[in-house]
Amino acid sequence: MGKTYRRLAREKATIAIYQNLLVSASINELVLYIKEDEKISESDKTFEFCKSLVETTINNKETYILLINNHLKKGWTFERLGMMEKSILLIATCEMLEFDTPKEVAINEAVLNAKKFCDDEAYKFINGVLSKVI
Repeated sequence: MGKTYRRLAREKATIAIYQNLLVSASINELVLYIKEDEKISESDKTFEFCKSLVETTINNKETYILLINNHLKKGWTFERLGMMEKSILLIATCEMLEFDTPKEVAINEAVLNAKKFCDDEAYKFINGVLSKVI
């Protein structure tokens, strides 16, 4: 079975937010980046979900960062985290707060993205932080 449209959208949104964090890519630039992906663009549902994740995450980024910071271990801050870990945490926090996705699903998808995009043990960290966020 192939990836669901939401899983594809989350992966692309994670990379888009990574670009925003790394080089301050704008929402308009990121929407163009998303449109260039043939798999995302072939389905309006996938494109709209991905676009909504990216726009909502960027528009509420500071709020999400404060929330995530409250659940990091003592001595840790959001700024100390790797860019991809930041991106995954932001996307998952956005999805849990703003979309109808069950918390468990959002966390599981974030863990899968951490396994795909991050160091071997990062998924445990992502799971631990997100479990406390909501």
